Amino acid sequence: MKHILLIFTAALFLGSCTQNPNPTFDANVELAKTWFSTFEAEDMEALSAMYADEVEHQGAFYGTELMTTKDEVLAYIGGWHAAMDDISYTPENFLPGVDPETNLPNGSVRTYGTWRATSVASGKSFAAKFYHYMTFDENGLIINGGDYGDAMGIMMAVAPDAE
Repeated sequence: MKHILLIFTAALFLGSCTQNPNPTFDANVELAKTWFSTFEAEDMEALSAMYADEVEHQGAFYGTELMTTKDEVLAYIGGWHAAMDDISYTPENFLPGVDPETNLPNGSVRTYGTWRATSVASGKSFAAKFYHYMTFDENGLIINGGDYGDAMGIMMAVAPDAE
């Protein structure tokens, strides 16, 4: 009996150490995947519909201020679309994010992956690793996000050759 009680207590302890993912995480991963495919398709109308009116987004360019309006975020995205053709994202994973105050899963999505595209101006292609995060509201709209990678390095790598 002592052994059974000890095994039960150990199993209970180990089970309580595992964080349960937020119940909205799986649905939000699907929303994130839809966002990436919509970005690749350069469908600005559909992308706009995926954002809440009040949003915060951190861009990947050096010195970029935090964007705090949907229009700023859409202009940022439009800049990528204008500069690049054949845009694709290959995710390595989709991971749960956590609330920065509680460190508990909050349904947000993080992803690491590789962007590929070809510069409109030079015809040069690139492949670059990036990290992204997205937080969704109760309506499935993006309210917070960010991109981390070497955006300036990409622009320098695909710049037209000096004549």
